[in-house]
Amino acid sequence: MFKKLCIVSLLTVSQWVFAETGQPPSADQVAAGKALYGRYCLACHGENGVGEPPIPSTIRAPGFFTAMPLNEASHAWHHTDEQLVETILQGLQRTQRMPAWKGVISVDQATQLVAYLKSLWSPRIVACQGPKHMSCM
Repeated sequence: MFKKLCIVSLLTVSQWVFAETGQPPSADQVAAGKALYGRYCLACHGENGVGEPPIPSTIRAPGFFTAMPLNEASHAWHHTDEQLVETILQGLQRTQRMPAWKGVISVDQATQLVAYLKSLWSPRIVACQGPKHMSCM
């Protein structure tokens, strides 16, 4: 049992240490991610990740959520690359509007999508991505 716990801990820590969170994406990753974004995300999240306009709560159906901005206008950059990939692959439980793309796209493709999203952020925002956002703004 202890050995399994150590292995799981090591894998978790090594994934965190080697994460790309807070680092600018490569041009190749951005280009691949932009093509995927156009195919899977553009219809809801809009051109350049601007999201959908908010709907007043007085006319919005209960439980309906608009697609949030993915550029730096919202909080997507508060999450790590791994969290963003997980959201893309697993979807969101609180709304059916963000479906799970697991089985449709690969982990590598989800990573490319995140690279494209990060290309929409300023260098300052990329540097403050993830847990650092609390201390560098």
